[in-house]
Parts: sequence; C-alpha cells; structure tokens
Amino acid sequence: FPSHDKSQKAQMIKKGVHLNPALKAEEQAGRDADLVLLQKALEKRVELEKLYEAFGANIRPLLLIQLPSDTAKISSEDTRIRDSVVAQLSVMDITEQNGKLAVWLSGEKSNLEDISKHDNMVEVLLFKQAIALGWDCPRASVLLIYREMRNERFTVQTMGRILRMPEQKHYANEALNYGYVYTNLNKDLITILPEVS
Repeated sequence: FPSHDKSQKAQMIKKGVHLNPALKAEEQAGRDADLVLLQKALEKRVELEKLYEAFGANIRPLLLIQLPSDTAKISSEDTRIRDSVVAQLSVMDITEQNGKLAVWLSGEKSNLEDISKHDNMVEVLLFKQAIALGWDCPRASVLLIYREMRNERFTVQTMGRILRMPEQKHYANEALNYGYVYTNLNKDLITILPEVS
C-alpha cells in the first residue's frame, strides 16, 4: 500500500506498508494461526529495533495488536484472542507488570503514560477499536490485526497509526521506511476504507 506522495517526500511518513511479509503457509504446520502471526509480528518488532540501534537511533518500535470485533463491547472472540496473546507475550517476558505491555480497552487502560516517547519501555500495545483521534506515536511500526473472518474491512485511520516516521526522516535501510501489517485475512479480500467521522 503506497502512502501519500507529498508527506512522503517530506520524509514525515513511511513509503508504504508491507502486508504479511515473509509469512509462509508451511510455517503454520498445524500451529495456531493467531500465534504464528503474533510470533512474526514480534520478530519484526525486534528486527526493526536492531536496525534503529545500528543507525544510533534510540527508538524502541511499538507493535500494535488490534482485537477482532468492531463493537466497543468485548466479544467472546476478543476475550479468547486477548487471553491467548497475553499468555504468549508473558512467556516472552512482555507483561503489564514489567511495563512492556500496554492495554487500551474501554474498561481497562494501563502503561499508556509517555508511550509516544521513542525510548519508552512499552513494546506492545493491545487495543480494540480505532485508537483515539489525535493519538500520535511515531514509533509504532508494526500492526497485528485480528479480524473475524466475515469482516475484512479496516480503516485508513488504523493503518495510519504505523505510517509516521519517528525522526521525520527516511533511513538508508529501506526496512525502516515501511510499516508492517500482519493479519489473519486473505490480502485479496482486504478493503481499506476512509475513516467515517
């Protein structure tokens, strides 16, 4: 998905988005697809962090994880995915308690203070619907979207959360100039809609 030319030339936003990069069907091999996507998204976050370090940039990329349903109410599918994701993250030492996991749900908010600072400890933000208008966190680089299979739409606003450049410049390593989206949807079915105000 290419991004807007004018801002891209000013190097304020990324050049585009890669959808499910390096995701191969054989890697799933009977494993839970949700966990395979999570693993890939986490690996991409770590890879980007190492690339920033190589450039001497003190930036900790943020992985955004969106729960499946479009309603404000937490569905049983949301709860299932959330419990699975939180359990898997805790195995990797990413928890709310150690400050590496932030949560932004209607009834629960944690570890959100200073989350937009480049070197903030939070590595993963779990959220549900579109994050509040005006939320600005340029270090957000990877987006994992869990969707119910009947719902293949997500909005430009959600995608836009990973398009800002943290230092408002492009890097010599092209991998840092793109956002990364992982999703359980077939890319041929995805429609990106303008945000309805």
